[in-house]
Amino acid sequence: MRQDQLIPSRIKELPRIKELPAKTMTMHHVCLVVSDIAATRDFYVNVLGFKEIHRPTDFVFHGAYFHNGNVEVHVVRETEPGRLTRTSPGWDSEELRTGLCHHFAVLVDSFEPFLAAMRERGLERVGGPRVRDDYVEQIYISDPDGHIIELLYQHTAESGHARRIEIFDLGIAVPVAPGHHVLDPRVKYGVHCAG
Repeated sequence: MRQDQLIPSRIKELPRIKELPAKTMTMHHVCLVVSDIAATRDFYVNVLGFKEIHRPTDFVFHGAYFHNGNVEVHVVRETEPGRLTRTSPGWDSEELRTGLCHHFAVLVDSFEPFLAAMRERGLERVGGPRVRDDYVEQIYISDPDGHIIELLYQHTAESGHARRIEIFDLGIAVPVAPGHHVLDPRVKYGVHCAG
């Protein structure tokens, strides 16, 4: 099959967009609608290590701002109690386990402080672990309202290869998407470290 046959016809018909000069953007914040500001505050401050920061006082709705490194999360309380629960996407366990769901991602130096804080609250990750081809390990956690946060950790080639084997042997590695199998990294990537 030719490459142009792989592209749906409706996409091929789109007009060419004039290339514009590069414009730099910086992600400012993620905004989440939540049901309980106090529970959200506890999670983002005491589990994820965010600091609560000043929020403009001229808003007429309840919310909070949190900051950690170069990540900002703004939360606003739902306007109608229970609406968030009623309109939840209802991800199934395989979608959560593989990260095939709405989420935002943050790069961390280690998973352990976050996982330890979650265990203290009786919580566990909802997805992962997986080590990608670029040696980034992914896990997924959920806040009190079911918003999914992907935590990423960058391994070296050597430690990433070893971690792939470790999580496979422990039986905790997850596939790339629902319906796929976890592949033995020794078969896919070889016994020795790539790099």
